[in-house]
Order: sequence, then C-alpha cells, then structure tokens
Amino acid sequence: MVPAHTVHTFAYKHVQGKPIELDVYVTDPKPTTPRPLILYFHGGYIISGSRAAVRPWLLQASLRRHWTFVSADYRVLPESTGHDLLADLRSAYAWVATELNTHFPNLVDPSRLIVTGSSGGGYCAVLGGAQFHNPVPKAVWAIYPIVDPAAERWITPGIPLPDVKVEDAAPTLKEMEQRKANGEISFGETFPKDGDMSTHQRYPYLRYILQEGLFADYVTGIKGLGERVRNEGREKVMTEAMHELFPLDFGITREYPPLVVVHGTKDRGVGVEESERLVERVKAVGGRVDYFAVEGKDHGFDFVVEDCEEGEGRDEGALALESCLKALDGYVGGSGGTLSS
Repeated sequence: MVPAHTVHTFAYKHVQGKPIELDVYVTDPKPTTPRPLILYFHGGYIISGSRAAVRPWLLQASLRRHWTFVSADYRVLPESTGHDLLADLRSAYAWVATELNTHFPNLVDPSRLIVTGSSGGGYCAVLGGAQFHNPVPKAVWAIYPIVDPAAERWITPGIPLPDVKVEDAAPTLKEMEQRKANGEISFGETFPKDGDMSTHQRYPYLRYILQEGLFADYVTGIKGLGERVRNEGREKVMTEAMHELFPLDFGITREYPPLVVVHGTKDRGVGVEESERLVERVKAVGGRVDYFAVEGKDHGFDFVVEDCEEGEGRDEGALALESCLKALDGYVGGSGGTLSS
C-alpha cells in the first residue's frame, strides 16, 4: 500500500505559452528537516508517455522513505529535438532544486537529489548525470535505459518494436513532418492502461522512428545522421554541438555522480548491451556504479511489481529493484524515517 500523501501539480516552465508540468508527491508538506528528493522522467522512447506513468513500487518505496517524489513531463520527438528535451530536463531539475522549497519550506535537501527514469526516461536520467550542476545530483538511477541514440539498434532500418508488425510508414512520415513544419510541440501522451496501442495517437510516430532507424536523426534534428554514422563512423560526423546528447561518448567522466543501473538480460525493447556499455564506461573512468542485471527479464519487467521490498513471492526483478534502493539509501544517507506499508 502506498503511504498517505498529497499530490501537487506545478508548471516548471512555459514553451509557446504552454505549461510543462510536474507532479510533486509528499507525505508531509511541513517537515521539520529537509529530505532527499527523487526526480523521475517517464519512459516512452522520448517520443510518447507522460508524467502520469509512475510505477506503484517506485512511488511506494520513495514515500516510505519520506523522499519527495517528482514526476515531470518534457518535450518529445519528433516535434522537438534532443536539445529541446535537454533544456526541459535542466529546467525541471533547477526548479526542484531551487523553487520547490518556496512552496513547501524545508521540504527538499538540495544536496540529496536523485535523478531517475526508465527506458527513454533512463536516457534523460543519464543525460542529467552529465549535464546537471549546482547542485550535482547525489545519484543517478537508470532503469533499463536508452544510453546511446546512435547505437546500431537505433540507426538500422527494419528493426521494429517487439511483437509489432511493420506497416507502411508513408502516411505517418507525412503527418510528422507537417507537425514539425507547423512548429507544433508535444509533451507526450499517457499510454492506455489496457495496453491497446491502437488507441494511442503517438504510437505510429514511435513505431516509425524506431523501425526506420531514424532515432539519431530526430534526437539531433539532423536528417540523415544515422545513415552517416553507419557509413562513416560517429567520429567523423559527430559535431561538438551534438556532444551534449551523447553522454556515453562525451559525458562520462570521473566526476559523474554515483550511478545505479538495472536492466533485464532479455530486454527486447532496449538491449541490455546499452547498460553494459554504460557501466563499463563509468568503471573505466574510475566512477562509482552499482549494476544489477536481471536474468531473463524483458523490457518493462517492473510493470507487474507492486511492492519490491515487502511480501513473499517477489521475483528476481523485484529483488533487483530492492537492491537498487539499498544502494541509493547508501548514497543519500538518512531519510527521516521509514513508513510501514
């Protein structure tokens, strides 16, 4: 059971006159001591999804610890680029670090901020570890993350999403390009609870970009980039302006925050090799990393987890998530007590 709490929605910035919002979950709006905060970026391949997609186990574990939990929207592809996305991530992080305490005095300890996300949101979290400063995050938690937008999986045409039939993409491309030409923006779309993607308006965009191998093109806003990387190699085509969007190549240094990574070894949506490369890169520069590979688990293995810390019959996925939380406990220190579920 998720501990008693209240939810408060704020606009952390406006773009084209439209608010980009985040939800703040708190167990006590008038705490006696500041607490850690966990900033969550939703999944959806940075093409869809929304801040409403908060997993029960994650919210429950955070609120048990009296951590403030925040879930934020951001601009998504293809209407926006990765540069726009990163600008929003920076804004959301700065807002929780500096503005949230003006609404709830003494709520947040800015020296104990955790940045996390799953899938595309994991890419956001990994980006944050490289790009967020003043204060630097206390830890980054990447849950089956996309790590490298120019990895072979994302720039090779003909690789559809798991269990998805490849269909004629021409109408989707026309619609996407028209939205871009009109200067439209999107903050994502909540996935249907029943899993029926036929009703999800952004699903054709997601399917098209991934199966056509155009992820790097839309992340950077540069048409043909993925093909050039395939043919010429990234060293020849990556300009300095692109570096901020490729943390694996250009963002991992010894100063990178402590990193916690969890990934299923049979992930068909985002291959486990992405996390393995990230972990090895952090180790190579002498950084701190805790890695939990979950044997046999697919993408979104945590969707079926209700509570990863209590109860009998928890599977390998739940136990790995519990191990991640224990690692984070070690990085943020005392959290103000633990609530019973």
